[in-house]
Amino acid sequence: MSTGGDGADPVPGLAGAVSATSWERAPAAVRDRVVDLVADTVAVAALGSARPELRSLAAVHAATAPEGAATAVGSARGWPAATAALLDGAAVAADQLQDGHREARGHPASHIVPAVLALAGERDTGGAETLSAVLAGYEAGVRVGRAMGGTPDGVHDIGTWGALAAAAGVARLLAPGDAAAARRALELGAAAVLLTDAGTVFAGTPGSHAFLGVSAQLGLSLGLAAVAGLEPAPGSLDRHLRRVAARAWDPAALAVDGGWPRFEVLAGYVKAHPTCAHLHGVNDAVADLVARGVRAGDVAEVEVRVGAGAAAFAGVADGELAARFSVPTSVAVALVTGRLDEVVMDGATVTSAPVRALAGRVRVVHDPALDAGYPAGRPARVRVSLAAGGQLTATADRPRGDADRAFDRAELAAKATRLLTRRFGPAAAPDVLAAVHALADGGTARELGTALRRAAGGAR
Repeated sequence: MSTGGDGADPVPGLAGAVSATSWERAPAAVRDRVVDLVADTVAVAALGSARPELRSLAAVHAATAPEGAATAVGSARGWPAATAALLDGAAVAADQLQDGHREARGHPASHIVPAVLALAGERDTGGAETLSAVLAGYEAGVRVGRAMGGTPDGVHDIGTWGALAAAAGVARLLAPGDAAAARRALELGAAAVLLTDAGTVFAGTPGSHAFLGVSAQLGLSLGLAAVAGLEPAPGSLDRHLRRVAARAWDPAALAVDGGWPRFEVLAGYVKAHPTCAHLHGVNDAVADLVARGVRAGDVAEVEVRVGAGAAAFAGVADGELAARFSVPTSVAVALVTGRLDEVVMDGATVTSAPVRALAGRVRVVHDPALDAGYPAGRPARVRVSLAAGGQLTATADRPRGDADRAFDRAELAAKATRLLTRRFGPAAAPDVLAAVHALADGGTARELGTALRRAAGGAR
C-alpha cells in the first residue's frame, strides 16, 4: 500500500480532491492559469501539427480511423477521441515548446489537455467542466511527479505520472464527485506506467513524438476504464510505480486532506525557447548577451558552465530536432541569428556553416557547484571571449516563464497568437484563441473544436 508522510494511504485523499475539483471555485489566479495553459498547449500543438512527420502520422491514421466528434489540432476532419489525443500529444512534444513543472520533472498540461479536450469535444462538455478536469489532472499528476523525485537512469518522464494525470482528468470529466472512479484512475495509471527511453527523446528523434501522444491516449483509455468500474489491485503507486519508475520516492508529497492545500498549477512553467527544459538557463543567459548586442562575429569562443543535467547536452547537433537538445547548437543559433524561436530553429539554420562553426567553439563544462541549483532552477554561467579581446558574462538561475518568473497573461497570449498565426494565418488565430478563452465564459469544448477545424481547413 502506498503511504503518505503519516503512514496512511494517500490515494483516497488524492482521489477525493480530484473528484471534488472545481475550476469555478478556484482562486482567480488559478482559473486564469488553467485557461492560459490550455491556450498554450493548443497553440504548441498547432505548430507541431504542421511538421511533415506529424502530417504523415495523421494520414496513416486517417486511412483507417472513422470520422468522430473529437478534434485533432491542425486537422479539418473529425476523429475518435483516442486518436485525437494521440495526434495532439505527439504534436505538443515535437517542437520542445510544451509546458512543464520543474519540481515534478515533467509536462503535466501537455499530457492532460490532449486527453481531456479530445473527450470533452466528443461528449460536448461545457467549458467549466472541461477546465475542472484539466485542473484536477494537473494537481494530482504533479503531486505524484514530485513524490517520484525523478526517474531512473535511461527513463524519460513522458508516460510515467503524465499518463496517470490524464487518467485522473478524464475521471473528473466523466464522473464529477465520484471519488471511487478517481481512485481507480489513479491506481490504474500507476499500474500501467510507461517507461519511455530517454535516449530516444534526447537524441532528438521523431519517434519520441509518439511517446507523449501514446501517453495521452493511454491516460484517456485508463480514465474510461476507471469510470466503467474496472478495478485495479490496490496499492499500485507504492507496489509498482514507485519501484519501476521513481528515482527517490517521497510519499509526503502525496498527502492531501479534503482538497488541494495549494495549487501546483501556479508553480509550473511555460517555455520561452524551443529547446529541452534543461537548456533554458543557458538559453536565458545567452538571450541576455544578445540583448546587449553580442553577435557571432564578435565571438572567439564561449564557455558554458552548468549542472550535471544540462552538461549531458554538450554535443553539436546534426539536425533540427537534435538542436533542441544541444547546448552548443542552441547557443550558436541565438548568437548567429539574434534570436532563438520557432522561426530560426529549422534545418537550414542549425546546419548552416556559421552556426556549425560557432557551435564548435562552445565549450560545455559541468560545474558541480551548480548541481544544487536543480531542480529549483536551471543554473548556467556563460562567458564569451570576444574576438577583439575581453570577455562578457551572463548568468541565469530560474528560467523565464517559471513559477515566480511566470509570464503574465498578455505575454502568454502573445506566444499563443504567434504560434497559431504561424500555423493558421492571421485571420484564424484570434478565432481559435477566443474559443479557448470562451471555455471560461459559457463556451464548450466542441465549439473550440469547431474553431480549430475551421482554422485547419483554411490553413496552407
